[in-house]
Amino acid sequence: MEVSLTSNSNKTRGNFAARVGVELNRAERYRVFLSLTVLDLGSARDQAGSDAKGILEDLTGQVQGAVRACDCVELLDGKCLAVLLPETKRQDAEVVAHRLADLVTGRLSKSSGMNIEQVVPVEIASYPDTAGAKTMAEFLEELVTKSQN
Repeated sequence: MEVSLTSNSNKTRGNFAARVGVELNRAERYRVFLSLTVLDLGSARDQAGSDAKGILEDLTGQVQGAVRACDCVELLDGKCLAVLLPETKRQDAEVVAHRLADLVTGRLSKSSGMNIEQVVPVEIASYPDTAGAKTMAEFLEELVTKSQN
């Protein structure tokens, strides 16, 4: 399966998409699991105001420190935090997503000084996805299209 998700508007997004393509091809070839978790930090960015860039960069670093070395973390368009999880089943990706959402909520509470009970929207795509949801390729194409608009 060939995946072409590069974007001329953002080199980083293109690099992340290329990594996803490589991992997806590897998962298909060796019949291993692959999951992608995307946390929507749009409302967090809006609440942070002028401090948004620093807080989101800090969150990205904290998430990178909370996952395995083989996982890939990328902040896309300053509002979506994508985490590529090689050799990870969907059920395990759901556990990771909840843990990361709690981490994000805790960090936002700390930075604002208030107890934030905000829900962080999460999307998960897995290969092979036996749940009948959209395929990872469709999910990635949609993600890239959204971020280009």
